[in-house]
Amino acid sequence: MKTAPYTRLSQYRGGGFSENCQIQEEECLAYAADQGWQVVAVYTDEDISASKYSTKPRPGYNKLLEAVRANEVECILITEMPRLYRRLEELLELIQLADTTSLRRIETTDGLAYDLSAGVGIHNAVAAVNSAVLESRRTSDRIKRKRKAEARAGKSHGGIRPYGYEKGGMEVKPEEATIIRECADLILAGDSVLNVVRMLNLRDVKTATGGKWFPRNLEQILTSKRITGVRTHNGSEYPAAWPAIISAEDGERLTLILRNRNTPGKRQPRTYLLSHMVYCGLCGKPLSSSGTQKHKGGPTQRKYRCKHIDNSGMVYGCGKIARVAEPVEILVSEAVLYRCDSTDLATALHGAEKPEMSVLMDTYNTQKLKLKELVEDYATGLLNREQLAQAKAVVEDAIEATKAKLAKLESGRTLASIPIDKTVREAWETGDLGWRRSLISLLVERVVIQPSRPGRRQWRSPDGRSWAFDPEKVQIVWRV
Repeated sequence: MKTAPYTRLSQYRGGGFSENCQIQEEECLAYAADQGWQVVAVYTDEDISASKYSTKPRPGYNKLLEAVRANEVECILITEMPRLYRRLEELLELIQLADTTSLRRIETTDGLAYDLSAGVGIHNAVAAVNSAVLESRRTSDRIKRKRKAEARAGKSHGGIRPYGYEKGGMEVKPEEATIIRECADLILAGDSVLNVVRMLNLRDVKTATGGKWFPRNLEQILTSKRITGVRTHNGSEYPAAWPAIISAEDGERLTLILRNRNTPGKRQPRTYLLSHMVYCGLCGKPLSSSGTQKHKGGPTQRKYRCKHIDNSGMVYGCGKIARVAEPVEILVSEAVLYRCDSTDLATALHGAEKPEMSVLMDTYNTQKLKLKELVEDYATGLLNREQLAQAKAVVEDAIEATKAKLAKLESGRTLASIPIDKTVREAWETGDLGWRRSLISLLVERVVIQPSRPGRRQWRSPDGRSWAFDPEKVQIVWRV
């Protein structure tokens, strides 16, 4: 039986490889060997909870589901049911997959088997998960009661050492407290956050984790209730058991000043197709994506530009390259779609990832061509309606199987999401920004913008618009 062991540890703070997960894996492998089962792969999630109260994704579990959908797994092997599930809705998804894939059972290393093809097996699996859900709820309630009691007592909530305090958060660290007071005085005197951040970085003052300062982390410290001697919990405030660094009055003034400076409207969705892909042709730094207005209240023009000063107030790039975003994005998009229309795409992808990508793409394109030929055969009378339906069902099933295999490859996910009846260019027209970015990053390593004199050349885009733009100053570095 094709078996996939799954191991998981909820919390691990030791760093490195989890011995607990390793023990689970060894136990599962030994059990599978005793049964004479074939282990197709082992899937692991470390420091990740399966509780319904956890929002952290489980990449190992998601890969396991991909293998199930690809009909590679007949049995999921675990040491105990809570390692796999503490959410009933996830188990129901697996039960549904058992109806359409080769998955047949879940089994634990102590011999408990849940046959997902039988009613009693499904009933027992649901009961096991319900027990795990109940235990998870009890644990959550205990933790909540404990945290509330600690908050009322003014104790620290733990976590990363807060800046200004010693480890544990209960004693002031004098040199850091002095920095906090200095920054607070500067802001209250009218200085900008960026200037204060730059000062800290030039003096090589480190954050609590040893990193650089940025406006965001400085603002978080200066507006926190902690430095005024207040413990917060779920919107309630309690007197803290640790000393304050600044007065409550100064804390209120800082909060008002910093929040008034940072009151942007609703965050706009990402609109830059080539974010983190465009580089300066002079200094080699990644270009930032930002909008500019020619006059106040006018329309915002999206641009890619080389920043001279970064968010920490330090010199970053040359600041000499800027280009309107839209013609650059149109040029790169058309170049990518041209390559996607090429019959040599599969050969190119062969060198981009695993060798099977080339074979799978050849198979996929052949199957789509076959589907088109069937429709033509029906139109010319070579096939009747019933024959067409039967032949289409066979080919479409084959296409879905190929797409499932493509989806397992990192670069194949984007191509596998293209509907059967659409070309890449047709899918592009209806695809969202995230999918388009994935397609571009599949083929493009980077886009380099070279210096150019503004207005020296007019370029007409495929949709008929004219731009003061020189396409020869945009260099596309292909992955393949």
